[in-house]
Amino acid sequence: MNAPAPSSEKARFAEATASFASRLQSQGFAMSDVEQRDYNPVTHGFADGIYMRTVKLPADQILIGKVHKKSHPFFLLKGTMQVLTEHGVEELTAPYSGVTPAGTQRIVYTNTECEFTTVHATAETDLAKIEDELTAEDFSSPELAKLLGES
Repeated sequence: MNAPAPSSEKARFAEATASFASRLQSQGFAMSDVEQRDYNPVTHGFADGIYMRTVKLPADQILIGKVHKKSHPFFLLKGTMQVLTEHGVEELTAPYSGVTPAGTQRIVYTNTECEFTTVHATAETDLAKIEDELTAEDFSSPELAKLLGES
């Protein structure tokens, strides 16, 4: 019996993540994107072709990340969090670094107060344009089809 192709596994995980995130938000367990921005302080930094985004997160919060169009490094500078990934729930404790793959969305639970930084390659400095360049509203974005094996 053949195992499913990795791309179809990715597409199934993307669908399950989107469904779970929607249920969490509709039942009031996770904040909307607007609420997250209002509640969690974010600082932005720029260097030559680099955009850095740092967010401070209180303990006991469920967060739903954006759908990522591009892979990028991240750094957990403070705290402990649990992250739902395609490999299951992973517990990360600072100091920790990793890479978020393109075509993924993360659901996070902060066990403690956390500080989290992401780093992105972009020549852009306008925050709205950066968000559009790096993230998608959902998994139906045509830019994600190839990453999810749907092209």
